Amino acid sequence: MLKMSGTSVVPYSPRQKKATTLAAIDTSNDSVPPLDFSFYKLASVQDVYDEEPRAVTCKKGESSPRVSKENKSKAQCLRLNNNQLSDIKLLLEVTESLFTNPGALGWIDLSFNDLTVIDPVLTEFENLEILYLHGNNIAKIQEVDKLQSLRSLRKLTLHGNPVEEFKGYKQYILSLMPWLLGLDFFRITKADLKTAETWNKMSNKGKPKKKSDAED
Repeated sequence: MLKMSGTSVVPYSPRQKKATTLAAIDTSNDSVPPLDFSFYKLASVQDVYDEEPRAVTCKKGESSPRVSKENKSKAQCLRLNNNQLSDIKLLLEVTESLFTNPGALGWIDLSFNDLTVIDPVLTEFENLEILYLHGNNIAKIQEVDKLQSLRSLRKLTLHGNPVEEFKGYKQYILSLMPWLLGLDFFRITKADLKTAETWNKMSNKGKPKKKSDAED
């Protein structure tokens, strides 16, 4: 299981929930620091080429995020949070330039940007375990369907998006990805999965009815 350090700096205060808060799996540092491009006001993912990643110190005192002879990072985490990204179509191309093994990426932080959709490019990272998308502008619950192929995904955040207002938001997501261990920094329990299963059966797989269907 991948373990990384730190979360997005800008806090988000979700509504009070009875569930036990999920302990972040990134509480202990990895031997290679994350590649951190947070808070750079990036308008596109290609803008990282014009920036130097932030220095991040890991447990062993190392602070250089790029460690290979090719000047690429061996890290498994990419932070692009707190920028102005509205399009990440070229994310795979960019990671291939930055990382020695982009396929090994286990954590991508895209929180607090201007994303309105979940781009399918994220499914190219088959080993992704943590995906932060909170604090964006994703409005349609069906966007979550695109993540179904990420069977290694364990932690997902979407709070702070308009999609959070969808009735059955949590149940919809868990019915699609019952392998998640955490959603919006809250631990998924067996009771949550059972509720999602029941909700799914009662709501025709959780898909909202079309207006024309509702009028019939």
